[in-house]
Amino acid sequence: MNDILPVEIHKQVIYKNQNAIDLLQDHEELSAEQIQQCFNNGAVWLQTAGKPQRIYQPETTLKPGHKIHCYCNSTTLTDCPFEAELVADFEDFSIWNKPSGMLSQGSKWGDHWALYRWIKHHIWADRESFITHRLDRFTSGLIIVAHNKTTNTQFHRLFENRKIHKTYRAIVSGLMTQNQSLTLKSKIDNKNAESQVKVIDLQTSSQQSLVEIKPETGRKHQIRIHLAETGHPVINDRQYGKPAFDGDLQLQASELEFSHPAKSENIHIKLNKAQLLKLT
Repeated sequence: MNDILPVEIHKQVIYKNQNAIDLLQDHEELSAEQIQQCFNNGAVWLQTAGKPQRIYQPETTLKPGHKIHCYCNSTTLTDCPFEAELVADFEDFSIWNKPSGMLSQGSKWGDHWALYRWIKHHIWADRESFITHRLDRFTSGLIIVAHNKTTNTQFHRLFENRKIHKTYRAIVSGLMTQNQSLTLKSKIDNKNAESQVKVIDLQTSSQQSLVEIKPETGRKHQIRIHLAETGHPVINDRQYGKPAFDGDLQLQASELEFSHPAKSENIHIKLNKAQLLKLT
């Protein structure tokens, strides 16, 4: 049956007291088991008056005028193959080492590959989890997860006000100059963007360089674009880099520094030597 995927189902609620599973289960392209997986994995959406919201309960009662949207592809029906690593737990929030390939947040096709949902399924079933910021799917490294709405809002404000300092590591194509420091400035989507880059290691045999990046702004794909513009794109960057591509994107969020959102306490988290991206 998977050869018909992807499938989208959009249903208008007409009768009173229908529930979500009743509205979807007679769909000929998906089995009852697959429909249940769509609920479990965050791929069913209820639209009332505003934007659609995910629903996980098949027995959710619907009202006339509501709409149900169900999205199913091969990823929807596949368990998340990745495991995140807990780096630090501060009760109201925690910090994780996200592997390349795991999502920061879900898509319409589900959220079971997203870090916050993975935490609920595998680590803390009774603890809310909210993503305070995002890493690209194929960028690995440190990410902050809030465990209540108040803390989540506090972190959003810290990020908006640039009060959280992030450091990244990347392995790039070509040999740069050892210990060279660069300030990279170019507009991205017509907005100013700036990245501070330092070369920290070289490998002549592979013609690769290891660099450390401190972004001063937070534009989409900023680091990848800036490094590509120098002629030294990130290894395995399939959007801005150079083939041949083989393996994971070599970009990692390696360090975070910020003030605790509720206490007068400075927090500085860095991946340990075994976790850090390095030339091999």
